[in-house]
Amino acid sequence: MTRGSMNSRLRWILPIPLLLFAGAIWLYVETENEVRVQILRAQKQWRETDYMEAIEIYESVYQDYPKSRYAEEALFEVGTIYYINFYNADRALHYFRELVTQYPDSSLAAKTYMRLAEIHEVELTDLPQAIDYWSQTLALDVALELRRQIYFEMGDAYFKLNQFEEAFQKFQLLMDDGINDSLAERARAQAGIILQIQNQFEESVDYFNQVLEGPECDDCRRMARLGLIESYEFLGDLAKAIEVAKTIPTSEYSAQEKGDLLKRLDNKARVYEPQRFTGG
Repeated sequence: MTRGSMNSRLRWILPIPLLLFAGAIWLYVETENEVRVQILRAQKQWRETDYMEAIEIYESVYQDYPKSRYAEEALFEVGTIYYINFYNADRALHYFRELVTQYPDSSLAAKTYMRLAEIHEVELTDLPQAIDYWSQTLALDVALELRRQIYFEMGDAYFKLNQFEEAFQKFQLLMDDGINDSLAERARAQAGIILQIQNQFEESVDYFNQVLEGPECDDCRRMARLGLIESYEFLGDLAKAIEVAKTIPTSEYSAQEKGDLLKRLDNKARVYEPQRFTGG
């Protein structure tokens, strides 16, 4: 074979891999375009409240094109329809679990774990499993805002399970991260209640006072004021308990409720601190 004929053959052989590669890219793009059309059809059916038709289209996308970048979105949407539109937690769980199992690196993984945690917390009241899904979310690279929300949700769940040490640890993460917002104040108020449960009333007073000095958070402040009153009662300082009760705004307690509270504290003080009323 002459050098010229060899070069001629090489000119034909070398482009073949490039042609195959270009063909594969073209096929992938065409397939993705077809899948996208199906996704748009499913979205249209959902907007028209034809939920079962939307589910069938989404399922066909996942089953026929499991390697498409739209497959994980299809699974998530089916799970969401079953959960939000059909109130079928069991079917929703099936699809959400399928998503995180088949596509663990999906951009929807964190959102899916959060939905799994929500279903177990709200619908199934299975707090240990909800905590496990929150933990799996934290193992991903999630935004700080979501991470902080998960810390609070986990702390609240541990609190409801009477696992107070674990709850306090999660709340502490929010109190120590330097972000002084309503979420941190809610965590601080909850931490104060845990200290009360553990009979650490003096320590709880510090936490409740910090809540009252922190940023505006109506629920947090209401919890802190009532917590302070209770702690001062247990510490035998009824004067301070009454002082705090007088500061309760009508937005937190009605005038009747506030009056009843002050009357109860005043009557208790007359029994345990009679010198305040007799001048002795």
